[in-house]
Amino acid sequence: MDRTAAEHLANEAKSLTFRELPPEVIHQVKRSLIDTIGLGFGGYLSEPSNILQSVIREANGPAESTIFVNGLKASCLDATLANGLMVRYNNMFDRAFLTKDSLNPAGSNCESIPALLAVGERQHSSGQDVIVAIVLAYELLNKIFDSLGGDNKILDSRGWTHETMRTPCAMALVTGRLLGLNEEQMAHALALAGCFHLELRILNSGENELTMARSLRFAYGAYGGIHGAMLARKGFKGPLDVFEGRHGIDEVVAGGKMDLEKLKQPRKAWTILYTQMSNLGVGVHMHGLIEATLKVVREHDIKAKDVANVRITTNSTTHRILANPTTRRYPKNKETADHSSYYCAAVSILDRAIGLEQFSDEKLQDIRVKELMDKVQIESDPKLDAYYNPGIVEISTYDSKKYTGTVLHPKGGAMNPMTDADIEEKFRSAAAKFMGEKQMKQIIDTVYNLEKFDDIGDLVKLLVVAGPTGRVLVAS
Repeated sequence: MDRTAAEHLANEAKSLTFRELPPEVIHQVKRSLIDTIGLGFGGYLSEPSNILQSVIREANGPAESTIFVNGLKASCLDATLANGLMVRYNNMFDRAFLTKDSLNPAGSNCESIPALLAVGERQHSSGQDVIVAIVLAYELLNKIFDSLGGDNKILDSRGWTHETMRTPCAMALVTGRLLGLNEEQMAHALALAGCFHLELRILNSGENELTMARSLRFAYGAYGGIHGAMLARKGFKGPLDVFEGRHGIDEVVAGGKMDLEKLKQPRKAWTILYTQMSNLGVGVHMHGLIEATLKVVREHDIKAKDVANVRITTNSTTHRILANPTTRRYPKNKETADHSSYYCAAVSILDRAIGLEQFSDEKLQDIRVKELMDKVQIESDPKLDAYYNPGIVEISTYDSKKYTGTVLHPKGGAMNPMTDADIEEKFRSAAAKFMGEKQMKQIIDTVYNLEKFDDIGDLVKLLVVAGPTGRVLVAS
């Protein structure tokens, strides 16, 4: 009898070895790891992080894994939620692609890293083990995305987020590997996680978009994957035909439109190499228009008080998602502001910067930002649909001058990648709030030499600023 898709994926997840990884793939893992740790620090002080950590403290679970910054010990499941939420919060996570020139992002695969660090710490996994796990997470997440047509249209049309099914299934396999499951157990782990963890697109649509709940989208899927792996490790079994069976994932979630054969085919490329890193804390689709705006105001020393009109042109995707004047022009909180082209353009002109400070409550209430938002007009041009998140900005001033900037390939993508130095600087900008240069350098050096470490805990302990009884920044 032919093996199911779940069994094929389990075989792929179990069989990959560190020796098979090309040097450039290993280096990309290290880049992603440095970037993701910095993202975690950046989201640590957020309100949803505080709330979640207070709940974790009340639960008082086993001390298996470490929560970033304060060193709170929790179960690997709770650490996955806490650190995963921090990583997603500031919207500076990466985007995965199937090819170098693809226009369709597969998701933010770096969000797999908090779960892998949590489980790896619990299991005392080696640096090599964690590197392989990160590679597998990127590749398996992308493979499932590919089976859905290489875009999110199928899931979007049926009311699911792109994390639905994809995240728990892939993470069940990868964390199952770290937990020491055999191939059969890994297939059952995927089956269990795939059955029980689906996410509604209400998390990412209409007035409900980007509430606090958005920051848990991937983390909850990873939680489900780990839990499925833990059950399978003890002998719990699930339906191995979870993808292709009657009332399975293909039928119910994807409407019968999955290409199940793609789940069974050998890997054709190291898609982790096509990862786009983010250097702006805004919705990825507006990177080009914000980068162009910053370029114009900085180069021409344009003051907010002198701006008469702002005309922005982008592609149809950005215009549709982030430029609806009814739902996007006047955001009410951080979660909606960093996905508002109007707000981000306005605050970029006012502050000539776009970072955490630009999404404070004070800035959201700043009348000067509102006045600038009213001057921003956004339109789409079909010619720009050939580019991923491009932007053309024209700023007119009251003295009848016009200044224009164009960015077709924003910083971070495969066509204009961030350098190692860029990623390290991004990490430092978040970590410097909590630690000095010596500790930051230790973290970076440890990551670049991760394959030499026998226990991933040697890295995790460097991510703690104060001990569990030291400075605690959580809600009461």
